Amino acid sequence: MSRLFTDDFINKDPRALLNSAKMATIGDLVTPNKQYMTATGAQEITIDADCVVAIAGTGVFRTAMTHINASNLDTGDFTVGKDYYVYLCDPGNDNDEIFVISLNSTYPAGYNATNSRKIGGFHYGKCRAVNSSLQPVNSSGAVQGSGWESTVFDGIVPRSVWTLAHRPKCSPEGMVFLRNNTWVDIYIGSDDGENGLKSAYNSTPMTGTEGMNWYSFNERALKSGKRMLSYAEWCAAAYGSPQGNDADNNNAWTATTNTGRQLTGNVANAVSAVGCRDAVGDVWEWLDELITSGEGPVITGSGTFGAWDGNRGGQTYSSGNGHGTTGRWAWDTISPFSGNGNIWEYSDYSLIVLLGGGDWGGGSHAGSRTVNLNNYPWNVNTNIGVRLGCDLAFRRAALRCGSRD
Repeated sequence: MSRLFTDDFINKDPRALLNSAKMATIGDLVTPNKQYMTATGAQEITIDADCVVAIAGTGVFRTAMTHINASNLDTGDFTVGKDYYVYLCDPGNDNDEIFVISLNSTYPAGYNATNSRKIGGFHYGKCRAVNSSLQPVNSSGAVQGSGWESTVFDGIVPRSVWTLAHRPKCSPEGMVFLRNNTWVDIYIGSDDGENGLKSAYNSTPMTGTEGMNWYSFNERALKSGKRMLSYAEWCAAAYGSPQGNDADNNNAWTATTNTGRQLTGNVANAVSAVGCRDAVGDVWEWLDELITSGEGPVITGSGTFGAWDGNRGGQTYSSGNGHGTTGRWAWDTISPFSGNGNIWEYSDYSLIVLLGGGDWGGGSHAGSRTVNLNNYPWNVNTNIGVRLGCDLAFRRAALRCGSRD
Protein backbone atom coordinates (compact mmCIF):
# COMPACT_ATOMS: atom_id res chain seq x y z
CA MET A 1 0.00 0.00 0.00
CA SER A 2 1.06 3.62 -0.47
CA ARG A 3 -0.19 7.08 0.49
CA LEU A 4 -2.48 8.48 -2.19
CA PHE A 5 -3.06 11.92 -0.63
CA THR A 6 -1.18 14.07 1.84
CA ASP A 7 -1.31 17.61 3.18
CA ASP A 8 1.20 20.02 1.68
CA PHE A 9 0.74 23.71 2.41
CA ILE A 10 3.68 24.74 0.22
CA ASN A 11 2.42 22.81 -2.85
CA LYS A 12 5.55 20.81 -3.54
CA ASP A 13 4.40 17.26 -2.82
CA PRO A 14 2.64 15.74 -5.89
CA ARG A 15 0.60 13.54 -3.54
CA ALA A 16 -1.29 16.66 -2.47
CA LEU A 17 -2.49 17.28 -6.01
CA LEU A 18 -6.19 16.54 -6.61
CA ASN A 19 -6.81 15.72 -10.25
CA SER A 20 -9.31 13.72 -12.29
CA ALA A 21 -7.19 10.57 -12.21
CA LYS A 22 -7.16 10.59 -8.41
CA MET A 23 -10.85 11.39 -8.28
CA ALA A 24 -11.47 8.32 -10.42
CA THR A 25 -9.68 6.10 -7.90
CA ILE A 26 -11.64 7.50 -4.96
CA GLY A 27 -15.17 7.49 -6.32
CA ASP A 28 -15.55 7.07 -10.04
CA LEU A 29 -19.35 7.06 -9.81
CA VAL A 30 -21.55 9.01 -7.40
CA THR A 31 -25.24 8.83 -8.23
CA PRO A 32 -28.58 9.76 -6.62
CA ASN A 33 -29.99 6.38 -7.65
CA LYS A 34 -28.53 3.04 -8.69
CA GLN A 35 -31.00 3.01 -11.58
CA TYR A 36 -29.87 6.40 -12.84
CA MET A 37 -30.98 5.54 -16.39
CA THR A 38 -34.57 4.58 -17.20
CA ALA A 39 -36.61 4.05 -20.34
CA THR A 40 -39.11 6.90 -20.57
CA GLY A 41 -40.33 6.19 -24.08
CA ALA A 42 -40.12 3.56 -26.80
CA GLN A 43 -36.97 5.26 -28.08
CA GLU A 44 -35.96 7.42 -25.13
CA ILE A 45 -33.69 7.01 -22.12
CA THR A 46 -33.65 9.55 -19.29
CA ILE A 47 -30.45 10.05 -17.32
CA ASP A 48 -30.79 11.43 -13.79
CA ALA A 49 -29.33 14.76 -12.77
CA ASP A 50 -26.44 15.00 -10.30
CA CYS A 51 -24.59 11.86 -11.35
CA VAL A 52 -20.87 12.49 -10.87
CA VAL A 53 -18.88 10.41 -13.33
CA ALA A 54 -15.11 10.31 -13.70
CA ILE A 55 -13.45 9.81 -17.07
CA ALA A 56 -9.97 9.01 -15.83
CA GLY A 57 -8.10 10.47 -18.76
CA THR A 58 -9.88 13.81 -18.99
CA GLY A 59 -12.12 14.97 -16.17
CA VAL A 60 -15.01 14.55 -13.75
CA PHE A 61 -18.51 15.44 -14.92
CA ARG A 62 -21.78 16.16 -13.14
CA THR A 63 -24.87 15.39 -15.19
CA ALA A 64 -28.02 17.40 -15.73
CA MET A 65 -31.26 15.49 -16.33
CA THR A 66 -30.89 14.46 -19.94
CA HIS A 67 -33.14 12.70 -22.43
CA ILE A 68 -31.36 10.71 -25.13
CA ASN A 69 -32.81 8.97 -28.16
CA ALA A 70 -31.96 7.85 -31.70
CA SER A 71 -30.37 11.24 -32.40
CA ASN A 72 -27.63 10.26 -29.93
CA LEU A 73 -26.63 7.18 -31.92
CA ASP A 74 -23.12 7.28 -33.32
CA THR A 75 -24.38 5.60 -36.47
CA GLY A 76 -27.59 4.23 -38.01
CA ASP A 77 -30.93 3.75 -36.28
CA PHE A 78 -32.28 1.42 -33.61
CA THR A 79 -32.56 -2.20 -34.76
CA VAL A 80 -34.72 -4.91 -33.18
CA GLY A 81 -32.70 -7.56 -31.39
CA LYS A 82 -29.61 -5.44 -30.74
CA ASP A 83 -27.87 -4.47 -27.51
CA TYR A 84 -26.82 -0.84 -27.17
CA TYR A 85 -24.37 0.91 -24.85
CA VAL A 86 -24.60 4.43 -23.42
CA TYR A 87 -21.42 6.48 -23.09
CA LEU A 88 -20.60 9.71 -21.33
CA CYS A 89 -18.02 11.42 -23.53
CA ASP A 90 -15.67 14.36 -23.17
CA PRO A 91 -15.87 16.48 -26.36
CA GLY A 92 -12.74 18.39 -25.37
CA ASN A 93 -12.00 22.11 -25.25
CA ASP A 94 -13.42 22.30 -21.72
CA ASN A 95 -16.97 21.66 -23.02
CA ASP A 96 -19.66 19.87 -21.06
CA GLU A 97 -20.24 16.15 -21.44
CA ILE A 98 -22.24 14.62 -24.25
CA PHE A 99 -24.00 11.25 -24.35
CA VAL A 100 -23.55 8.80 -27.20
CA ILE A 101 -25.46 5.54 -27.85
CA SER A 102 -23.51 2.87 -29.71
CA LEU A 103 -23.54 -0.78 -30.71
CA ASN A 104 -19.81 -0.78 -29.95
CA SER A 105 -19.09 -2.34 -26.56
CA THR A 106 -15.72 -0.63 -26.06
CA TYR A 107 -16.22 3.03 -27.05
CA PRO A 108 -18.36 4.91 -29.57
CA ALA A 109 -17.33 6.10 -33.01
CA GLY A 110 -15.25 9.26 -32.81
CA TYR A 111 -14.02 8.57 -29.27
CA ASN A 112 -11.61 6.27 -27.49
CA ALA A 113 -11.10 4.65 -24.09
CA THR A 114 -9.47 7.81 -22.73
CA ASN A 115 -12.23 10.32 -23.46
CA SER A 116 -15.36 8.16 -23.03
CA ARG A 117 -16.94 6.14 -20.24
CA LYS A 118 -19.53 3.41 -20.62
CA ILE A 119 -22.27 4.11 -18.05
CA GLY A 120 -24.91 1.54 -19.03
CA GLY A 121 -26.90 0.03 -21.83
CA PHE A 122 -30.15 -1.58 -22.97
CA HIS A 123 -31.74 -4.04 -25.39
CA TYR A 124 -33.94 -2.86 -28.25
CA GLY A 125 -36.66 -5.35 -29.09
CA LYS A 126 -40.30 -6.31 -28.80
CA CYS A 127 -42.18 -4.86 -25.81
CA ARG A 128 -45.59 -5.66 -24.35
CA ALA A 129 -47.97 -2.88 -23.35
CA VAL A 130 -48.43 -3.02 -19.56
CA ASN A 131 -49.76 -0.76 -16.85
CA SER A 132 -47.83 0.45 -13.81
CA SER A 133 -48.51 -2.90 -12.11
CA LEU A 134 -46.99 -4.81 -15.05
CA GLN A 135 -50.41 -6.15 -16.04
CA PRO A 136 -50.83 -6.66 -19.81
CA VAL A 137 -53.25 -4.16 -21.35
CA ASN A 138 -54.85 -3.60 -24.75
CA SER A 139 -54.66 -0.44 -26.83
CA SER A 140 -57.39 1.13 -24.66
CA GLY A 141 -55.55 0.37 -21.44
CA ALA A 142 -57.92 -2.37 -20.31
CA VAL A 143 -56.19 -5.16 -18.40
CA GLN A 144 -56.18 -8.18 -20.73
CA GLY A 145 -58.95 -6.46 -22.67
CA SER A 146 -59.90 -7.43 -26.21
CA GLY A 147 -56.82 -7.71 -28.39
CA TRP A 148 -54.29 -7.47 -25.55
CA GLU A 149 -52.31 -10.40 -26.97
CA SER A 150 -51.20 -8.36 -29.99
CA THR A 151 -50.66 -5.06 -28.18
CA VAL A 152 -46.90 -5.10 -28.61
CA PHE A 153 -44.41 -2.67 -30.11
CA ASP A 154 -40.75 -2.25 -31.01
CA GLY A 155 -38.75 -0.21 -28.54
CA ILE A 156 -36.23 -0.04 -25.74
CA VAL A 157 -37.13 -2.97 -23.49
CA PRO A 158 -37.73 -1.04 -20.23
CA ARG A 159 -36.42 -3.64 -17.80
CA SER A 160 -33.34 -4.32 -19.92
CA VAL A 161 -31.88 -0.91 -19.03
CA TRP A 162 -28.78 -1.44 -16.89
CA THR A 163 -26.31 0.86 -15.21
CA LEU A 164 -22.93 0.41 -13.57
CA ALA A 165 -24.74 0.17 -10.22
CA HIS A 166 -27.79 -1.84 -11.35
CA ARG A 167 -26.84 -4.83 -13.48
CA PRO A 168 -26.35 -8.61 -13.28
CA LYS A 169 -23.05 -10.17 -12.20
CA CYS A 170 -22.66 -11.62 -15.70
CA SER A 171 -22.57 -9.70 -18.97
CA PRO A 172 -25.89 -7.80 -19.14
CA GLU A 173 -26.58 -8.17 -22.85
CA GLY A 174 -29.94 -9.70 -23.72
CA MET A 175 -31.26 -9.69 -20.13
CA VAL A 176 -34.07 -8.02 -18.17
CA PHE A 177 -34.41 -7.27 -14.48
CA LEU A 178 -37.03 -9.63 -13.05
CA ARG A 179 -37.45 -8.76 -9.37
CA ASN A 180 -35.53 -8.59 -6.10
CA ASN A 181 -31.97 -9.56 -7.03
CA THR A 182 -32.61 -11.52 -10.22
CA TRP A 183 -31.99 -10.83 -13.90
CA VAL A 184 -33.23 -13.24 -16.58
CA ASP A 185 -32.43 -13.87 -20.25
CA ILE A 186 -34.79 -12.32 -22.78
CA TYR A 187 -34.28 -15.23 -25.18
CA ILE A 188 -33.99 -19.00 -24.88
CA GLY A 189 -30.31 -19.92 -24.71
CA SER A 190 -28.37 -20.49 -27.91
CA ASP A 191 -24.75 -21.53 -28.53
CA ASP A 192 -22.29 -18.69 -27.90
CA GLY A 193 -19.45 -20.50 -29.71
CA GLU A 194 -17.38 -20.63 -26.51
CA ASN A 195 -19.04 -23.59 -24.73
CA GLY A 196 -21.47 -21.25 -23.02
CA LEU A 197 -24.90 -19.88 -23.81
CA LYS A 198 -26.08 -16.50 -25.06
CA SER A 199 -29.41 -14.72 -25.05
CA ALA A 200 -29.73 -13.53 -28.63
CA TYR A 201 -32.43 -12.63 -31.13
CA ASN A 202 -33.04 -14.73 -34.25
CA SER A 203 -30.87 -17.61 -33.02
CA THR A 204 -31.44 -21.35 -32.89
CA PRO A 205 -32.26 -22.44 -29.33
CA MET A 206 -29.95 -25.19 -28.10
CA THR A 207 -31.71 -28.46 -27.27
CA GLY A 208 -31.10 -32.18 -27.26
CA THR A 209 -30.57 -31.82 -31.01
CA GLU A 210 -27.10 -30.64 -30.00
CA GLY A 211 -26.82 -33.43 -27.42
CA MET A 212 -27.85 -31.25 -24.47
CA ASN A 213 -29.51 -32.40 -21.26
CA TRP A 214 -30.04 -30.78 -17.85
CA TYR A 215 -26.48 -31.52 -16.72
CA SER A 216 -24.79 -30.17 -19.85
CA PHE A 217 -26.94 -27.03 -19.76
CA ASN A 218 -25.86 -26.53 -16.15
CA GLU A 219 -22.22 -26.74 -17.23
CA ARG A 220 -22.79 -24.18 -19.98
CA ALA A 221 -24.55 -21.93 -17.50
CA LEU A 222 -21.47 -22.11 -15.28
CA LYS A 223 -19.27 -21.06 -18.21
CA SER A 224 -21.60 -18.10 -18.86
CA GLY A 225 -21.74 -16.96 -15.23
CA LYS A 226 -25.46 -17.69 -15.05
CA ARG A 227 -27.85 -20.25 -13.56
CA MET A 228 -31.14 -21.98 -14.25
CA LEU A 229 -34.42 -20.51 -13.00
CA SER A 230 -36.71 -21.84 -10.31
CA TYR A 231 -40.32 -22.49 -11.28
CA ALA A 232 -41.41 -19.36 -9.39
CA GLU A 233 -38.83 -17.24 -11.22
CA TRP A 234 -39.78 -18.76 -14.55
CA CYS A 235 -43.50 -18.06 -13.95
CA ALA A 236 -42.67 -14.44 -13.13
CA ALA A 237 -40.55 -14.13 -16.27
CA ALA A 238 -43.29 -15.73 -18.43
CA TYR A 239 -46.19 -13.77 -16.90
CA GLY A 240 -48.08 -11.79 -19.53
CA SER A 241 -47.21 -14.15 -22.38
CA PRO A 242 -50.36 -15.24 -24.26
CA GLN A 243 -51.39 -18.87 -24.18
CA GLY A 244 -50.60 -20.91 -27.28
CA ASN A 245 -53.12 -21.90 -29.95
CA ASP A 246 -53.72 -25.27 -31.54
CA ALA A 247 -54.42 -23.98 -35.05
CA ASP A 248 -51.84 -21.19 -35.51
CA ASN A 249 -48.65 -19.54 -34.30
CA ASN A 250 -50.13 -16.09 -33.77
CA ASN A 251 -49.36 -15.89 -30.05
CA ALA A 252 -46.63 -18.49 -29.68
CA TRP A 253 -44.84 -21.15 -31.73
CA THR A 254 -47.32 -23.87 -30.67
CA ALA A 255 -49.48 -24.93 -33.63
CA THR A 256 -50.06 -28.67 -33.45
CA THR A 257 -48.94 -28.96 -37.09
CA ASN A 258 -45.44 -27.59 -36.33
CA THR A 259 -42.61 -30.07 -36.79
CA GLY A 260 -39.69 -28.37 -35.08
CA ARG A 261 -38.23 -25.44 -33.20
CA GLN A 262 -38.26 -21.83 -34.38
CA LEU A 263 -35.58 -19.12 -34.21
CA THR A 264 -35.77 -17.01 -31.07
CA GLY A 265 -37.95 -13.91 -31.05
CA ASN A 266 -39.76 -14.62 -34.32
CA VAL A 267 -43.34 -14.67 -32.98
CA ALA A 268 -44.29 -11.05 -32.39
CA ASN A 269 -46.92 -11.68 -29.72
CA ALA A 270 -44.76 -14.13 -27.77
CA VAL A 271 -43.47 -11.57 -25.29
CA SER A 272 -44.04 -11.38 -21.55
CA ALA A 273 -44.76 -8.42 -19.30
CA VAL A 274 -41.07 -8.01 -18.42
CA GLY A 275 -39.93 -8.53 -22.01
CA CYS A 276 -38.99 -12.22 -22.21
CA ARG A 277 -39.54 -13.81 -25.62
CA ASP A 278 -40.86 -17.32 -26.39
CA ALA A 279 -41.50 -18.31 -22.78
CA VAL A 280 -44.57 -20.07 -24.16
CA GLY A 281 -43.98 -22.61 -26.92
CA ASP A 282 -41.01 -23.25 -29.23
CA VAL A 283 -39.13 -25.54 -26.80
CA TRP A 284 -39.63 -26.62 -23.20
CA GLU A 285 -37.28 -24.96 -20.71
CA TRP A 286 -35.33 -26.87 -18.08
CA LEU A 287 -35.82 -25.46 -14.57
CA ASP A 288 -33.70 -25.73 -11.44
CA GLU A 289 -36.17 -27.81 -9.44
CA LEU A 290 -36.17 -31.58 -9.09
CA ILE A 291 -38.61 -34.03 -7.52
CA THR A 292 -38.67 -37.79 -7.04
CA SER A 293 -41.32 -40.05 -8.47
CA GLY A 294 -42.35 -43.46 -7.20
CA GLU A 295 -44.11 -44.15 -10.46
CA GLY A 296 -41.16 -44.12 -12.81
CA PRO A 297 -40.85 -47.00 -15.29
CA VAL A 298 -38.72 -50.01 -14.46
CA ILE A 299 -36.47 -51.53 -17.11
CA THR A 300 -36.88 -55.30 -17.36
CA GLY A 301 -35.52 -58.01 -19.59
CA SER A 302 -32.86 -57.14 -22.13
CA GLY A 303 -32.52 -54.42 -24.72
CA THR A 304 -30.69 -51.24 -25.72
CA PHE A 305 -30.93 -47.81 -24.12
CA GLY A 306 -32.28 -45.18 -26.48
CA ALA A 307 -30.19 -42.25 -27.71
CA TRP A 308 -32.12 -39.94 -25.38
CA ASP A 309 -30.97 -41.86 -22.27
CA GLY A 310 -27.93 -39.78 -21.36
CA ASN A 311 -24.44 -41.24 -21.55
CA ARG A 312 -25.76 -44.81 -21.55
CA GLY A 313 -27.63 -44.28 -24.81
CA GLY A 314 -26.84 -47.15 -27.19
CA GLN A 315 -25.60 -49.49 -24.46
CA THR A 316 -27.25 -52.86 -23.99
CA TYR A 317 -28.68 -54.26 -20.78
CA SER A 318 -29.84 -57.71 -19.65
CA SER A 319 -31.97 -58.74 -16.70
CA GLY A 320 -33.16 -55.17 -16.26
CA ASN A 321 -31.09 -52.38 -14.72
CA GLY A 322 -30.98 -53.26 -11.03
CA HIS A 323 -34.50 -52.40 -9.87
CA GLY A 324 -36.23 -55.75 -10.22
CA THR A 325 -39.51 -55.97 -12.09
CA THR A 326 -41.62 -53.54 -10.03
CA GLY A 327 -39.04 -51.23 -8.49
CA ARG A 328 -36.62 -51.33 -5.55
CA TRP A 329 -33.96 -49.05 -4.10
CA ALA A 330 -30.64 -49.79 -5.77
CA TRP A 331 -27.83 -48.35 -7.83
CA ASP A 332 -28.51 -48.42 -11.55
CA THR A 333 -26.64 -51.35 -13.07
CA ILE A 334 -25.65 -49.11 -15.99
CA SER A 335 -25.29 -45.52 -14.85
CA PRO A 336 -26.66 -42.68 -17.01
CA PHE A 337 -23.66 -40.55 -16.00
CA SER A 338 -20.71 -42.50 -17.51
CA GLY A 339 -17.66 -41.50 -15.50
CA ASN A 340 -19.56 -39.09 -13.24
CA GLY A 341 -20.89 -41.51 -10.64
CA ASN A 342 -24.24 -43.25 -10.42
CA ILE A 343 -27.76 -42.76 -9.05
CA TRP A 344 -29.39 -44.59 -6.12
CA GLU A 345 -33.09 -44.65 -6.96
CA TYR A 346 -36.24 -46.74 -6.71
CA SER A 347 -36.93 -47.12 -10.41
CA ASP A 348 -34.88 -46.35 -13.48
CA TYR A 349 -36.27 -42.84 -13.86
CA SER A 350 -37.17 -41.71 -10.32
CA LEU A 351 -35.47 -38.31 -10.53
CA ILE A 352 -37.62 -35.71 -12.34
CA VAL A 353 -36.79 -32.14 -13.39
CA LEU A 354 -39.51 -29.54 -13.89
CA LEU A 355 -39.92 -28.09 -17.38
CA GLY A 356 -41.75 -24.86 -18.17
CA GLY A 357 -43.71 -23.41 -21.07
CA GLY A 358 -44.52 -26.05 -23.64
CA ASP A 359 -43.01 -26.84 -27.02
CA TRP A 360 -43.57 -26.23 -30.74
CA GLY A 361 -46.63 -28.51 -30.97
CA GLY A 362 -48.14 -27.91 -27.54
CA GLY A 363 -51.09 -25.88 -28.78
CA SER A 364 -53.35 -24.52 -26.07
CA HIS A 365 -51.60 -26.61 -23.42
CA ALA A 366 -48.64 -24.20 -23.65
CA GLY A 367 -48.80 -21.22 -21.32
CA SER A 368 -47.10 -19.02 -18.76
CA ARG A 369 -47.75 -21.51 -15.93
CA THR A 370 -47.41 -24.71 -17.96
CA VAL A 371 -45.21 -27.30 -16.25
CA ASN A 372 -44.07 -30.80 -17.26
CA LEU A 373 -43.24 -33.43 -14.61
CA ASN A 374 -42.11 -36.29 -16.81
CA ASN A 375 -38.44 -35.77 -17.67
CA TYR A 376 -35.31 -37.06 -15.97
CA PRO A 377 -32.22 -34.79 -15.97
CA TRP A 378 -30.11 -36.95 -18.27
CA ASN A 379 -32.85 -36.93 -20.93
CA VAL A 380 -31.51 -35.74 -24.29
CA ASN A 381 -34.61 -34.44 -26.06
CA THR A 382 -34.85 -32.28 -29.16
CA ASN A 383 -37.70 -30.20 -27.73
CA ILE A 384 -36.05 -29.11 -24.45
CA GLY A 385 -33.89 -26.01 -24.08
CA VAL A 386 -33.18 -23.54 -21.28
CA ARG A 387 -33.50 -19.90 -20.26
CA LEU A 388 -30.91 -18.69 -17.78
CA GLY A 389 -30.83 -16.10 -15.03
CA CYS A 390 -28.23 -14.29 -12.96
CA ASP A 391 -28.07 -12.59 -9.60
CA LEU A 392 -27.77 -8.84 -9.22
CA ALA A 393 -24.24 -7.46 -8.95
CA PHE A 394 -23.72 -5.49 -5.76
CA ARG A 395 -21.45 -2.66 -6.78
CA ARG A 396 -19.91 -0.57 -4.03
CA ALA A 397 -20.79 2.65 -5.80
CA ALA A 398 -21.04 5.85 -3.83
CA LEU A 399 -24.60 7.09 -3.43
CA ARG A 400 -25.52 10.54 -2.22
CA CYS A 401 -27.00 10.87 1.25
CA GLY A 402 -30.77 10.72 1.16
CA SER A 403 -30.67 8.89 -2.19
CA ARG A 404 -33.29 6.43 -3.27
CA ASP A 405 -31.77 2.99 -3.76
